[in-house]
Amino acid sequence: MMQPLYLQRVKQMHQQQPHPPLRPHQSLGHPQQLRLHPPLRQPRLLRSHPPLRQPRLLRSHPPLRQPRLLQHRRPNWTWNGTGIIVAGTGTSGSALNALNQPWNIFIDSLTDILYVADSLNHRIIKYLPNATSGIVVAGTGSSSSLSNGLNTPKDVFVDSSGNIFVADSVNHRIQFFPNGSLTASTISTTWNVGTAVWANGTAVAGNQGAGSNLNQLNQPQGFTIDTQYNKSTMYIANSNQHTIVQWLPGASAGTIVAGINGVRNGLNTTFDFPLAIKLDSYANLFIADNNNHRIQLYCRYPNVSSTGRTIAGTSGISGSTQTLLKYPAGLALDSLLNLYVSDTSNNRVLKFMRIT
Repeated sequence: MMQPLYLQRVKQMHQQQPHPPLRPHQSLGHPQQLRLHPPLRQPRLLRSHPPLRQPRLLRSHPPLRQPRLLQHRRPNWTWNGTGIIVAGTGTSGSALNALNQPWNIFIDSLTDILYVADSLNHRIIKYLPNATSGIVVAGTGSSSSLSNGLNTPKDVFVDSSGNIFVADSVNHRIQFFPNGSLTASTISTTWNVGTAVWANGTAVAGNQGAGSNLNQLNQPQGFTIDTQYNKSTMYIANSNQHTIVQWLPGASAGTIVAGINGVRNGLNTTFDFPLAIKLDSYANLFIADNNNHRIQLYCRYPNVSSTGRTIAGTSGISGSTQTLLKYPAGLALDSLLNLYVSDTSNNRVLKFMRIT
């Protein structure tokens, strides 16, 4: 049976244009939204925020310090009440291990070398740390007015270059010994009973004759200068008025900061012929109270305390044990604030160790 014409025509078309082969089916991918989305990341806030730091106040605040008042007064310091003999033997003598009426003393703050004005041996003697004998650095051992001699030296100072300054009392002069030299030059011949002078002979306090007025001094025996807190302010042991006087640069009169003018006794508010005076690094005052056989401490900041504290010796009691003093005439402090005392009538220098 013959096929209809339209079927023959369809068959011919298939034979002329065969159907293309099937292509492999592409694998199913993620839905377009998931395929094109970038990988998940942290939220921008967490990704870019810097690491947490301490609040600025805590990070930059300086370390806490003591209040200025406590930092300077140090009212609770104590020293061992028993001294250690560091120079002399307790008996007068002229050997290098002996002293004869040692007067004022000086400690080199860098080396802790001790210098002693060995007054009746007419010499300055140097003791190295832990030495039992000294080295003569000025004077000949006999009284002399020559340039290499001394007569009853009462005070000594050594500068940072090792030069030595000596208060040559009976010769009424200040002698300057260059480092290593036994020959001096005179830098002052001014030595009046009511005057304190600089080394060049310029009067800076008193100079109004001996007296009890505030513009006068009466046998000043020692002084120290505040170079840290009140620049160039001088503190003077006004010995025969039994006071400590503060004298400002250029002032015409002083101010009594310790003791009572003309009053001498053994109370903690008075002195009996104070001789030597030193300042520590906190500007506290240390005073050798000669006739009371003691060392007094006056806390200074912000003002000198009106009451002293005995830190060596016993008021009104002299003796030769290592807990007592006999007419102390000098004192010094080393780099650790250990206290050195020239125990003059016992012919020795004692060291009192600081405890706290």
